[in-house]
Amino acid sequence: MRLSRSGSHSRRPAAAERRRTIVLWGAADSGKSGLLGALRSESTKTVGERWTLDLTDASPDVVAYADSASLALRLRDVKETPIRRPERAFSVAVSRYAGRSVTSVAELSVLDPRGELAADPLAAAARRTIAAVRTADGILWLLEAPTGGVMPASGRIAILRQVTAILEAASASDIAIPVVVAVTKIDRLPQLEMNRLREAPEEGLRAILGDAAFGWLLAAFPRLHCFALSAAGTVRNAARPLGLTSMMDWFSDEWRREEQAADTARTRARRSQQVARVRRRAPLAASIVATAAVVGFAGVAAARLLGQRGSTWSTSAGTVVVPATQPLTQQASSDSLAQGDSVRLPSVASALAALERGDALGAMRDLSALHLPDSSAQRYAADSVLAAAAMRGTEQLLNESAPSTDTLLSIVATTSEAIARAHPGTAVLAPLSLARAGACIGGRLACPADQVREDLAWALLLGTPAEQDQARRLRAALVGDSVHVR
Repeated sequence: MRLSRSGSHSRRPAAAERRRTIVLWGAADSGKSGLLGALRSESTKTVGERWTLDLTDASPDVVAYADSASLALRLRDVKETPIRRPERAFSVAVSRYAGRSVTSVAELSVLDPRGELAADPLAAAARRTIAAVRTADGILWLLEAPTGGVMPASGRIAILRQVTAILEAASASDIAIPVVVAVTKIDRLPQLEMNRLREAPEEGLRAILGDAAFGWLLAAFPRLHCFALSAAGTVRNAARPLGLTSMMDWFSDEWRREEQAADTARTRARRSQQVARVRRRAPLAASIVATAAVVGFAGVAAARLLGQRGSTWSTSAGTVVVPATQPLTQQASSDSLAQGDSVRLPSVASALAALERGDALGAMRDLSALHLPDSSAQRYAADSVLAAAAMRGTEQLLNESAPSTDTLLSIVATTSEAIARAHPGTAVLAPLSLARAGACIGGRLACPADQVREDLAWALLLGTPAEQDQARRLRAALVGDSVHVR
């Protein structure tokens, strides 16, 4: 979307612009109809800056949906007005006006008008529809402001399932496009709370979801921005939306920055291409070969171990090489000296070797001694090995007559660091969460209850069948069932 240098929206005709697509997402009663009704109501204005629906090419059922939603907003204090929601997904044009002139256009894609897919986002039918995020230029996610100011645990788990479904549909560990999460229906809140949300929407959303659920959104959507929205507004018998224009304008601003950054990058690439080719050809080729060898070895080995993680968790074979009271942060062990009295440096390869000979805690010590960038491929490989080692080490400790509490706490701390780095939806998250939950429950540690429940939820959503069975057994033990962790 082209904008003028001053930052204001240009007056180019809509046909001259690249039309961007925004995916509208939200569960039932999240405010999707209200948003469509507000955009429809704004089309009656002839002054000011505003976003409106363009129903010129819309089908009759979409027009009826928008009209009934607009009417329901205007008559909300007078009578209940039925809204005729389409059963299928649809797209409709939205336009930005300054007075009577169109300054910007976009396409609003409503994937789930009735909110039915959001209730079971991992179903096959839902996945096919949610796959539209692969080609979208932005996502607008609506969350209804909860009564009491805090979302219940069931609502947070539902958000986790939807985040996972979106990531799987996009075949990515995070979504790089601009994403807005809007807290809707704020006009129903007390005046003080509504004003607080409008002034600091990100802080308000964090308070509503809690740190864990808010962290899921930040990890999945690096370009996340929060807004507070009221489609109806506070004027009786009229639709005077609050936050609508600024929210839609944010997408335009992000797209403009994308184009400017792309133009700058292309210019710099042209200017430096010849110089970079001469200066970096030899060292770059050597670096690529070395990195591919290290990452390839660690990745293949980690994948082989993780493929065995179902049997790893259930077996009781093997013994702990080090004493149970030995902390995981200890840098030296009895096998830290190789032949010739040379010091063995910790690495992913040494951790794999330790794990293969049954020394799970030794593998975790090696991995905790590494200092790798969170974004590197080796970091993911190391965390994959850590997941297998943590599961095996937890099992070995819990099979002892008097497991070391300090060592179990060290496992909890180490896996917590790896979980904080993991993106929602990645395979490594299930075994890491399962190992932490097993240490917390089996060791009777004072772990936060919300953390344990979230760990079990990850394992049930993303784990292998064996991991899901183990998560159910741990959950039964957590609530005092007769099933015990072994």
